[in-house]
Amino acid sequence: MKPQKITVTVIGILLVAFIMSVMATPAIAAGKHKLRIAQTLYPAPSAHMNAVEAIAAEVNKKSNGRIKFRIYGPELGDWAELNEMVNRGDIDMMLSPMSASYDARWNVTFAPYIVTDYKEAKAVFGPGGFMDKIFQTWAKDVNMQWLGTWIQGFAGVSLSARPATTAAEAKGIKIRTPPIAAFECYWKKLGFTPSLIPYSEVPTAISTGVVDGQAGGGPFQTYSCCRDLNKFFVYYRDYVEVWGFTINLDRWNDLDAEDQKLIQDAVSTQVLKRVEGAEAEDQEYLKKLADHGLTVVDLGDTPERLMEARDECRECWTELDKLIGKEWMDQIRKEVGLKVE
Repeated sequence: MKPQKITVTVIGILLVAFIMSVMATPAIAAGKHKLRIAQTLYPAPSAHMNAVEAIAAEVNKKSNGRIKFRIYGPELGDWAELNEMVNRGDIDMMLSPMSASYDARWNVTFAPYIVTDYKEAKAVFGPGGFMDKIFQTWAKDVNMQWLGTWIQGFAGVSLSARPATTAAEAKGIKIRTPPIAAFECYWKKLGFTPSLIPYSEVPTAISTGVVDGQAGGGPFQTYSCCRDLNKFFVYYRDYVEVWGFTINLDRWNDLDAEDQKLIQDAVSTQVLKRVEGAEAEDQEYLKKLADHGLTVVDLGDTPERLMEARDECRECWTELDKLIGKEWMDQIRKEVGLKVE
């Protein structure tokens, strides 16, 4: 073979090999990433840690090992501290309640009766829902990318005096509520006498008769906290507790579009799975409360009364106008069919 032909042949072989290597190794082109993801409040075994681990496993598998996660639980600190870590980029991703310390608008998560059941919750807080879109906007203002809403569950009130479901029945019953103006307002609307005491003091306050019961938590929280302290649980469905899956915005922007989609898809799968899981968990702990001897009353069993409570409590959204901004609250009012003035 002549030297010129050999040279052309070698160049051709090298060119083909280069093209094939580029086509065969997208993992190298896309880059490798090690992400730190944390969940606050509930150590393993828990639905929260299961979801975080499932996201990490799915992304790792679908990226062929390019994207790896180091997983942390509540040992890093409380949810406010975790928000700060993700804001700074010390932790890349989190599943956590959103802290109103950075932005008071996150107090909207305590707005009563945005939804009243899990079908509505899925439509409103799930992927593409109007609250999900609002959260996406607000998250960027605290240097985070919103990936999805985790539904913790609906709330109610645990009592000992009587299972009050009307203002007349609730008259004279003093209950602990979280120290948030909207809570105080709407529990007054429901006929109770709110007492704004710290959550850590709830067991002592009930035991000593300072308050009769406590509001702000759902069946799981009530079972954990107060199953031996109260006689009744009224499942008012007054608000749905929501957390967020978020990632540090700078870290998110470092990822290419393909990797962003891998992570977003994995989170969205867990968000939708949790809607069913939260409903099942509420029902599980309602049964556990009943089995423990508490009388359980679900306002959902009397739709007319549930709608009355919803309409009464939504009047307290005016308290949130001050914290969140009337423009944002009016957007929510429009979405749920309320008149905007």
